[in-house]
Amino acid sequence: MASATAHPTPSADDVPGHIRALCGSDDEAREQAFISLFGSIFHQGSRYSASPVAVPFLARIAVAGPAAARQDTMLLLTRLAVDWHDEYDVTTGINVAEWRAAAAECGPAELLP
Repeated sequence: MASATAHPTPSADDVPGHIRALCGSDDEAREQAFISLFGSIFHQGSRYSASPVAVPFLARIAVAGPAAARQDTMLLLTRLAVDWHDEYDVTTGINVAEWRAAAAECGPAELLP
């Protein structure tokens, strides 16, 4: 019987620092923070124990954070909530295409509450 190779759970030690970097004025640091967050709280569709803990902070940034961080933060939140590829079935009956279309019509302030 062959065993499946498990992917190690990424460390979440740096997540608070990355979230703080999203609010900074350094564009390069903000971009690197998003890349790191996608890897540590949402890696190829996986969620980890730090993922739900990060959501309230990300939601605040999406609504009232620096303008440069809002769109990418909303993308990360959307991926955490729905998934990362349309071809994946969402077992709870959520129409992913419909949700994305609705999200495109309004901003984070209307969506996050």
